[in-house]
Amino acid sequence: MNHQKLDIGVGLIYRYHKLNHSSPRSWRLRLKHICASTEIELSNWITENPVKINQPKAIFSSSQNFGQGQFGRIWHAPKGGIWVSAAIKKEGCCENNSQIFGLAVALALVERLERIGINVNIKWPNDLLVDGKKLAGILPRLFFRGGKLRLLRVGVGLNVFNNVPKEGISLKQIIGNKKMNINFWSSEVLLAIDRSLDFLDNTKFLRSQVQQRLWSRKYFDYETGYQWDIKGIDLSGRLIISKENREKVLSTSSRLI
Repeated sequence: MNHQKLDIGVGLIYRYHKLNHSSPRSWRLRLKHICASTEIELSNWITENPVKINQPKAIFSSSQNFGQGQFGRIWHAPKGGIWVSAAIKKEGCCENNSQIFGLAVALALVERLERIGINVNIKWPNDLLVDGKKLAGILPRLFFRGGKLRLLRVGVGLNVFNNVPKEGISLKQIIGNKKMNINFWSSEVLLAIDRSLDFLDNTKFLRSQVQQRLWSRKYFDYETGYQWDIKGIDLSGRLIISKENREKVLSTSSRLI
């Protein structure tokens, strides 16, 4: 393998994926060298050509001008990272909550990183941290028709050898120049998305594994100034917190300390 491969290419991503994974799913891949947002590009592609069973779609971009993170925040997405949006046709999972799907993708990507010795924590609901700095972000979405789940969508941003802000960290900073192959890591993200579907079939295991890797055991409510203990993850992927014999469930993110 060329560990210094810096330019992304759909053919090489597909080849790495096939070499490392046997699956009934056959990915349809596209590459944009620059775009406003892979989420927008994916929506347009799906409108033109809907996703079929076992034929998920993914759009990679070398860089994005207006990549989106949680709550519509702008995601820093320069060349050298992996910026991808994917869609999978799947029915009958996740209920009406995207959080459990997001955690499944997060755990699957953590597994891929742990294979090469990187210690990664999950910051609920959708960030991966190394040494307290953000390595990757995940944006899950569910699409329904007639009240039934039809499509899983997820956006993933992974810092590889791109420049990062002070609160971020890249794989190059963690492991040096080893495995600095953008196509290899792009295929690893696809492998993680594939693997996440297995976790959705065993949410008890998923939740236990996520809980073991949580970045913090404390939750700070900035509205009230109270600090809560994190007890775990519920069936829908929501955070269970407790304080002085009181317990509540969070369905949206706030700051963890």
